[in-house]
Amino acid sequence: MTGIRLYLWCVSVLWPLVFCGGCAGPLDRSLEQELREHLMTTQRTYRQAVAQGPVIDMQRTSSEVESKLSLDRRHELDRIGGPGAYEGVELELGSDLLGSTDVQTATISLQDALHLAARNNLQVSLARMAPAIRQTTITQAEAVFDATLFGSYNFRKSDTQFVDSADFRFGSSDTRTFATGIRKPLSSGGQIELTTEFNRRQDAATFFGNRSGYEAAAALGLTQPLLRGFGEDVARAQIMLQRSSRASDTQELRRQLLQIINDTESAYWNLVFARYRLLYQQRLLARTIEDRDKVEARLGLDATPVEVTQANSFVESNRADVIRAVNRVRTGSDTLKQLINSPDFTVADELQLVPVDLPADLPIKFSMLDAITTAMRHRPEIQQVLMNIQDAAIRQRVADNLRLPQLDLNARVRWDGTSQQESLVQAYEKVDADLINYLVGLQFAVPIGNRGAEALYRQRQLERRAAVIAYQNTAQQIVQDVNNSLRLVIDAYRLIGATRGARLAAADNLRALVERERAGEPMTPQFLDLRLRRSQGLTNAENQEMQALTGYQVALADLYQAMGTLLDRSGIEFSDQPIQ
Repeated sequence: MTGIRLYLWCVSVLWPLVFCGGCAGPLDRSLEQELREHLMTTQRTYRQAVAQGPVIDMQRTSSEVESKLSLDRRHELDRIGGPGAYEGVELELGSDLLGSTDVQTATISLQDALHLAARNNLQVSLARMAPAIRQTTITQAEAVFDATLFGSYNFRKSDTQFVDSADFRFGSSDTRTFATGIRKPLSSGGQIELTTEFNRRQDAATFFGNRSGYEAAAALGLTQPLLRGFGEDVARAQIMLQRSSRASDTQELRRQLLQIINDTESAYWNLVFARYRLLYQQRLLARTIEDRDKVEARLGLDATPVEVTQANSFVESNRADVIRAVNRVRTGSDTLKQLINSPDFTVADELQLVPVDLPADLPIKFSMLDAITTAMRHRPEIQQVLMNIQDAAIRQRVADNLRLPQLDLNARVRWDGTSQQESLVQAYEKVDADLINYLVGLQFAVPIGNRGAEALYRQRQLERRAAVIAYQNTAQQIVQDVNNSLRLVIDAYRLIGATRGARLAAADNLRALVERERAGEPMTPQFLDLRLRRSQGLTNAENQEMQALTGYQVALADLYQAMGTLLDRSGIEFSDQPIQ
């Protein structure tokens, strides 16, 4: 019971010191308020600039070609050219790198491609490791405040000379000392320590008696900085910085995931365009070969060798375009496979991915105010620079504290036993609460001039200002990204109408020549040359229309990435945990 009473008395004496040591340091917190107001002013500036902007419903006027066409004529022209004219037509990809002409295919939807990329993409998988790695550094920083169990053992042997009956004699003693305790760093920057020790001394019998036996003692100590190094802000600064770094790693993961999803959607639509371009080029090649054969059949009648050569030139030029188109299809499939990184179809095989989704040209509604506000709230880059500002503020508070003089409090209380006891248990029972040793001390030091601490504080101030400027620069860039993306979406939507009108006009021109041929117009070289050129014009118009359609889908993905909401649009749930 004596030991329990001593422990309770010890806690009652030093608890006020420990409690005060756990309080936050007396640092000026107006810095955060000033910073918050400055950032709010920056965002308010951008919001006010577009506050009066209405909600815009994208529209486009019908081309003159479309407005003059009847419904039946429109359907007829869509069967001559355009995406709908190639339903059921197979691509001719030739032989692959393994020498096989048997093309293996696998269909894939846009949604499946995006989800596979979010789960399997290697860049995203690598980025997912960063928050998990950073979590271990947080644990390491928090472990600084873990309690430590320590112990020590010492053995000392001494020989002593004494006088016995006018003769000098020698005696010896053995002393064994064992100490153990718990040491706990405090969030105030100090440290508390509870120790106990006992000695076992064994002396040879002498004229002066025998002092063999056990002796025990207990002690409680506190070391606490009062100025420099005082406070939770300083002691836990590394923990807060590591937590901020983990949050920044999470935002970096989100940024990379947004980019990969955007890249995957772009690759998907690029593959769609590449496959249609190959279809267009294959049909054009078949048309030019047919027309070339007709020119050759008229050689010696009204066709000259020069006209035959010119027709062959068209054929070979279109054949080269087909070769290039085949390469784009295979490369586009490999690019998509590399992004989604599915084990079912790897970049090492020659399996061709076949997109099943077609590009749509549905208009959207948008508001500049909503778009910019959403971007400022969801873009990971803005979250990262805000964390950088927070980190700079933490470092500045620590540097401000380091400018203070060093003033440390050392307090220690020790309870000793009364005398040598025959057993260890008796030694602890004899620890007397009245035999108390106190030690209270202060240590003071201050560098003359304090130039190092002042320079560090000035550095942290400049770094904080630089972080604020970086925030302003990032916010400005985000607003510009949103504006550019919106303009591209509007232009891409309008471009669909223009290119579709051009394709319908080109198809109508080719249809007119076909009607003239059916009416019995002679297949003169001049007529066939005109057909070759109009066939080429239709293919070019088809390519431009499909490029506009897929470009509109890419522009929409860019817009949602600029606003930071592409994951939500794609139905992807964000998680920063590594996928097993």
